[in-house]
Amino acid sequence: MDLLRLMIPLSAAIAAKIRLVERLSSGRWNIYRKMIGLYGEDSELRHTKRFAADLISVVLLGLLGVAAMGAVTRGDPYVIVSMVSLVVLGPLFMIRRLDRQVAGKRRKLVMELPEFLNKLTLLVNAGETVQGAIIRCAESEPPVRGGGPLQAELAMLANRLRNNESLPVALEKLSRRCGIAEMSLFTTTVLMNYRRGGDVFVVSLRSLNRDLWEKRKAMTRTLGEEASSKLIFPMLLILLAVMAIVAAPAVMLMD
Repeated sequence: MDLLRLMIPLSAAIAAKIRLVERLSSGRWNIYRKMIGLYGEDSELRHTKRFAADLISVVLLGLLGVAAMGAVTRGDPYVIVSMVSLVVLGPLFMIRRLDRQVAGKRRKLVMELPEFLNKLTLLVNAGETVQGAIIRCAESEPPVRGGGPLQAELAMLANRLRNNESLPVALEKLSRRCGIAEMSLFTTTVLMNYRRGGDVFVVSLRSLNRDLWEKRKAMTRTLGEEASSKLIFPMLLILLAVMAIVAAPAVMLMD
C-alpha cells in the first residue's frame, strides 16, 4: 500500500490524461455512485480519482512484473501470458472488491435500520418532533471507528438538520447516499406522514418497522445458510485428513 501511495502523483496524471475518472463514472461500472454509497457526497470526485489512480498503479506494477519475469525467464511465452492475465485481472479484482464493500455496507444498513426505527417511533410517540427525534437518535450512540454505517449516516443527517437544512432535502440526500430500497421507503414514509403527526405518523412508522424486521429476519437466515455452506469444504478436508490418518497404519501393515 505504501508503494501505491508513492505512485499516486504519476498514476493520477495518467488517469487524468486518459480521462479514466469520466469513463469509470458512467456506464456499467459507475464507480462514482459506488463511492457515494461508501463515503457519502463527493462533489470533487476525490474518492473516485483515488480509486482510478490505484487502478493505474496496479497496472503499472503488473507491467513491471511482466518485464521482470520476461527478463528472468528469457521471454518464456507461457510465463508472459500468465503475467499479462494477472495484469488484466488486477483491476477487475479491485472493482469486484469495491462491489463487495458496497454490498456489505448496504446489508448492514438493512440490519440496523429496524433498531433505529424503534427508537424513532418511541421518541415521536412521546411527543418529540421528527427532527428532534432523529438528532437524539444520532447523539445516543456517537459514530465510532469501525462502527455501524447507519450511525455515521444519521450523524451526517443530524448535522444537516442542526444547520437548518430542510427535512425533505436532508432525507433525500440520505436516501441517495445509502442507495437501498429500504431507506427510500423510510424517507418516503416520513415525508408523506410527518406533517400530520400524532397517531397517523406513529402507525405508519410501526407498519414500516414490522416489514423491515421481517426483512432483517430473512437476511439473517440467508447469511446463516451462506455461512453453513462455506463450512462444507473445510469439513470435507478434515474428513479426508482423518480418513488418511486412520487408513495409514493399515496400508503400512499391508506393505
